[in-house]
Amino acid sequence: MMNDEETSISSSGEGEPMEGTPIDAIVEGIESKISSPEFQKTVISTVGSIVLAMLIAALIMIMTGYNPLLAYVALLRAAMVQWAQVLFNATPLIFTGLSVAFAFKCGLFNIGPEGQVYVGSLAATVTGYAISLPVVIHPIAALAVGAFVGGLWGFLPGLLRAYRGAHEVVTTMMLSYTAILLTHWLVAGPFLEPGNEYILQTPLINETAELPFLLGNFLSWAFIVAILSVVGVDILINRTVLGYEMRAVGSNLEAAEYAGINAKAKMALSLAIAGALSGLAGAGQILGYHHRFIDGWSSGLGWDGITVAVLGANNPWGVLMGALFFGALNVGGRSMQRLAGVPSEMVSLIQGLIVVFVAAPRIMDWLADRGIEQAKWMKEKPKMGMPHFFAIAITSVASLIGFTLVGSYGAVHFAASGLVMAAAGIGVSGAILMLTNKMLGLKIGIVSGLFWLSVGAVGLVVGDFAMVLMSLILGGLTMVFDLISYYLIKSEGEA
Repeated sequence: MMNDEETSISSSGEGEPMEGTPIDAIVEGIESKISSPEFQKTVISTVGSIVLAMLIAALIMIMTGYNPLLAYVALLRAAMVQWAQVLFNATPLIFTGLSVAFAFKCGLFNIGPEGQVYVGSLAATVTGYAISLPVVIHPIAALAVGAFVGGLWGFLPGLLRAYRGAHEVVTTMMLSYTAILLTHWLVAGPFLEPGNEYILQTPLINETAELPFLLGNFLSWAFIVAILSVVGVDILINRTVLGYEMRAVGSNLEAAEYAGINAKAKMALSLAIAGALSGLAGAGQILGYHHRFIDGWSSGLGWDGITVAVLGANNPWGVLMGALFFGALNVGGRSMQRLAGVPSEMVSLIQGLIVVFVAAPRIMDWLADRGIEQAKWMKEKPKMGMPHFFAIAITSVASLIGFTLVGSYGAVHFAASGLVMAAAGIGVSGAILMLTNKMLGLKIGIVSGLFWLSVGAVGLVVGDFAMVLMSLILGGLTMVFDLISYYLIKSEGEA
């Protein structure tokens, strides 16, 4: 038997593992997040979308006479070597991506980050050159003013949505163009640099208002502010009462109101915070790099923020990863153009394809909610539904590419032109049938893939290796996705 002292020691827990530290809790939270099926599904969908977009872009490069291997090597090398430039390009996208993602958590679509970027940047500029403040305080004050004005620009459509029912997609977009035109008028009039009649720009901000550089003469402390914003938005959304109430409004407006949440106030506030984040994007670029407002200076940073939010699944950390990826694409795109001769528009094409593929599950949800039976099946049975959706998408894209190729080979490749026409026509038929008769449509899709492979055989005979590579990719992707979908549906007895 144990004596009293031993019993006391045992009951006090001595010798047992101590409670976890905060670091242990963070690690446990990360492990829990990574192991969750929802997170894994999002990662697989996003990575798959990127791979598919890159493959389709490679096909287009081959069709137009460029070397996709050289282009992608140039892109990857530039992104790795010029990583500071990647961070610089990603910084404003982090802010605008967070802006869109934050509003979406409350069930709102902020389509106006571009205008909020403009008004925020001009407000920060005026604060930077018209007011004299100490070195440390001045940039902080300018950032705060930029965020405040951007927040006001987001607050107005929030009020209209909450209390007048005006849809935020319309009002934020209209106010975005209003902001661009307003800043144009201001910089051409009262804020125009004295003595400058040729370039619409303001005076330079005071040196006390400039954000210090972290690396080179481009990456400033705005990047640190962006990272802090990611952390702040994550905490606000997931660890505060306000964030819980906003998510409740976004999930079910009527249920949130029944629970006593002031849904109208939360909607207006969420768009105000979203506008403030976009305002910070503009302010950070001015204070950290441009050092003055130049008319039309933003190259679509607000619009790109929408695509970053979609890629990041409206998650703050996903937005960070999406912004870094798009920053790498922007930097690598210039290298692709310089070393491989690929037009810079190819980067925009890749971005667009990625967004289409990432948004596909949400499109299915939208169609299912409106009673489309095929979409409801895909949503209710994602194990079969998502591969089937991608089978339809790949077969359709391959067919569209095929129709653009018909006749492009000339009389020398008459056989290839005929086979391409057959592959495209059969593929379209199969994709349409996949929407009604899944198994028959998939079988026809597989046949279209075989026709694509036969195009490759013709390419081998005539020595056209671009044709071989293109047909192998199109035929291979079509057959792989159609066969996977066919096997999954048949194994589940859904045939």
